[in-house]
Amino acid sequence: MKEEFFEGKDFENGEFKALMPKYYPQKYKKYIQQETRLLRIKVKNANRILEAGVGIGRLIPELSPLVNEFIGIDNAKLMLKKAKEISKTFQNAKILRAELEKLGDTFQENYFDFSLCVWNTLGNVKDEVTVLKEMSKVTSKSIFITVYYKGTLKDRENWYKTVGVKISKIDEKNEIFYSQSGLKSKSYSLEDIEKIAKRAGLKIKDYKILGKVILWVELTRRN
Repeated sequence: MKEEFFEGKDFENGEFKALMPKYYPQKYKKYIQQETRLLRIKVKNANRILEAGVGIGRLIPELSPLVNEFIGIDNAKLMLKKAKEISKTFQNAKILRAELEKLGDTFQENYFDFSLCVWNTLGNVKDEVTVLKEMSKVTSKSIFITVYYKGTLKDRENWYKTVGVKISKIDEKNEIFYSQSGLKSKSYSLEDIEKIAKRAGLKIKDYKILGKVILWVELTRRN
């Protein structure tokens, strides 16, 4: 069901506002600015980076000019179409259809210097540990993730309303949102991410709270 969301089910009559920062409330606009600034600093001069869940390609113009090769993957046709349109402007950007849970089958070990899994992509997958394990296989340095930060339920509710995502149910205790198009979107505390990372053989190297609504974490291998 969640695939219907990423294929634009909530946005059939207009732009995919959920992935377009110009439509966001101020806190989320600030998050996007802070995240972009952080990633530009972290990946600058890298040989090869991966964006797992490239979406409509928001980060391609920001990061492709800083690295030798940018590879973005997704599994939704709409996302791939939009990202490929943007990637045409950048010769070193490549967009592929691939599954986050099978990265080790798609790319060689340590193929990327850095991998990104941002804008709560991790909070939309079935098994976060599997995805992080697969990212670790193909990443030689750091993995960067951003997820919804627990304790910001009202901000999230306002964000979904502002961008036009139709919410059918809210699990307020666990801060999980369910959309009419089938999306299940989780949120996390730092302790949640620490536990998930440990199970994936990773550890937290650095973290920040962005825009007071998003948790940004840099992960590296434990050994």
